Amino acid sequence: MLVFLLFLSMIRILKNILIFAFLLSSLTTSVFSKDITTLLRNQQLTVFDIGIFRLEADLKTSYPSIKDHLEIAESEFYTDVVTSYSKNSIDLIVSVPMSKNLKEENYFSDSFRCRNIFSSVRDFLLRNENLSNYRYTMATSYLTSIFSTPSSWPSWRYDEDIREELVNLVKLEVTLRPSNELALSEKVNPVSCSGGLETDVEKIIISKKYN
Repeated sequence: MLVFLLFLSMIRILKNILIFAFLLSSLTTSVFSKDITTLLRNQQLTVFDIGIFRLEADLKTSYPSIKDHLEIAESEFYTDVVTSYSKNSIDLIVSVPMSKNLKEENYFSDSFRCRNIFSSVRDFLLRNENLSNYRYTMATSYLTSIFSTPSSWPSWRYDEDIREELVNLVKLEVTLRPSNELALSEKVNPVSCSGGLETDVEKIIISKKYN
């Protein structure tokens, strides 16, 4: 009888230990969940960060805009948004492979193609703006909306000097890079063209270094 009572007592003790362990585990999980929620909620996400995310997303979806100029797979189409605090710049990078040309004798055709791709990507980014406006106005409208949130429409959108600074801050650069096969066989270098979203086609800057 004594053994039986001891056995029951041990079962009760074990049961209480298991219940305590379960409650402690639940409490720890709850506290951790609240801690991580608080931590995440306290992280700062600036309008600048949001704008960069939006530019990256827009640029990644611009692939169809170049299909009339080059037949390349979407996996070969590279885009990026590079920011520099020291240079005070935001560079929209588009890089596409070339399986031919990129030689000195092809300078005019390469530069023409680069400008055309630049224009197509730029027009894609500005596609939702009022086409009756000047391109400068389209660029300022697009970038103002990119760096704004629905709950906080910035007052600086009415300041023309700041809008001009914003347009000058963002540049688009298109690079026609040689494919691996072309680079090895011909030893050619990329050709690039760059400008602002408001830049006229004839004022787009061409950069090319020949061997």
